[in-house]
Amino acid sequence: MNIELRELSEGPVYLQVREQIQNQISNKTIASGETLPSPAALAQKLSVDKGEIQRAYFELEQSGVIKRETGKDFLGHPKTTYRVA
Repeated sequence: MNIELRELSEGPVYLQVREQIQNQISNKTIASGETLPSPAALAQKLSVDKGEIQRAYFELEQSGVIKRETGKDFLGHPKTTYRVA
């Protein structure tokens, strides 16, 4: 997955991320069932606030583009992953 942020005058970060992920899924650059990076990992990679990525993922999830899966990580800690629906 390749996300490139533009100037803020072209839209908020979460909208840019949401649109680029949705386009990459539509173009099959991101395959169905593929695991997306966690919001924290993508935020760190893009040097943006994690909340921006969480909002983009939330909106993608609400529209049925991606789905959230919650499981157990080591030692019983909950682990959330996002997959392309």
